Amino acid sequence: ARLRFRSEEMSGPALLLLLALCGGASAQFFQFQQGGINLEDLMGGAFGGGGGGGHHGGGGRGGYEELPQEEEEEEVDLYERLGIQPEATDREIKSAYRKLSVQLHPDKNPDGSTLGRFREVTEAYEILADKERRVLYDFGGIGAARKGAQEQEGGGSPFDMFFGGGGGREQSNRGRNTEIDLPVTLEDLYMGNEKSATIKRRIVCRNCKKKPNVPRCQGCGACPKEKKMVHRRAGPGMIVQQEVMVESKEKCKREEKSLKATIEKGMPDSEQITFKYESEQKPGQIPGDVVFKLKPVAHKFFKRSRETLSMKMAIPLRAALLGFETSFTHLDGHTVTIKRSGVTKPGQSIRIKGEGMPKHGVSSEFGDLVITFTVDFPPTLDAELAAGLEQLLPPAGPSDIRIG
Repeated sequence: ARLRFRSEEMSGPALLLLLALCGGASAQFFQFQQGGINLEDLMGGAFGGGGGGGHHGGGGRGGYEELPQEEEEEEVDLYERLGIQPEATDREIKSAYRKLSVQLHPDKNPDGSTLGRFREVTEAYEILADKERRVLYDFGGIGAARKGAQEQEGGGSPFDMFFGGGGGREQSNRGRNTEIDLPVTLEDLYMGNEKSATIKRRIVCRNCKKKPNVPRCQGCGACPKEKKMVHRRAGPGMIVQQEVMVESKEKCKREEKSLKATIEKGMPDSEQITFKYESEQKPGQIPGDVVFKLKPVAHKFFKRSRETLSMKMAIPLRAALLGFETSFTHLDGHTVTIKRSGVTKPGQSIRIKGEGMPKHGVSSEFGDLVITFTVDFPPTLDAELAAGLEQLLPPAGPSDIRIG
């Protein structure tokens, strides 16, 4: 718990005591698996509905006297003001606002009967059309969104109030990121692709406390406990400001959501694709991100090193001595032809320009392909073939055999 004591009627220095229990905020790392990924299970209950350690109302603890708390924030449904759903797109938000603003504009209603409604609709649009303020509203309520506007007017970000940029709350108001390994093939990275994964997460049912029968509130239940600052009297002239865990008044439910990750041509191994604010939700807290980390699957023939592809090719002894022509199918299906004359030594490599990986961000340019040859020698020689080779090949004496 976090305690702050302040003197009301004491001379001399004010007494300040601060005790904090700080939980880790590092991102969690998980393996991708088929089917839905349950973020709450993966996070080890970090945002679970249980967890004690809080004080609940009453006369407090340790002789503290509970003081009257601030009134609960009004419940304002900005989506309802515009007649849209919480999942509305930016285009739907803009369209709804344009329609309502024309109907309610004071110029069309000179008697002033629609002025209040016009202002409400305008406020709803200004908040929901701003990505950061919309996030603040969705997870912090109307009060957080309005304070975010004040931060913007002061030249800061709406998130400063949550992340301390403006001297406000600490990083604890940001949920943890969830990192998931996303398997990708070399073909995906060569040609580009779109990969989908379904996550199962908890979401906050915004503005469902007093409207449980609204269709979008169906299936909503209790949310995890929340952190709250309360004031208690610790003695004559001493007020305690304490952070406690309290039962949430918001509603939550589980949902499945499909996230589509675009694999760009030439993306580096271990590249991260981030989905902002898509992790577990909790009232009064900005959700963390879901981060897909690309995990290449080993290819049967090719190996990758940045923009260079490499492969091994085994050729028979005859081809190594006399030359050969062959072809193989590349990652995108096009045919690559190799033609060599003369001797090819075991372990010899050749470099083919433009047959490697596409360069990320400049997909029209490609790296190189390096082919290393191995020579397959016959396991045995019959007498006739051995005699023929003796006639064809020059004799080898002791001086022709070298060490090192």
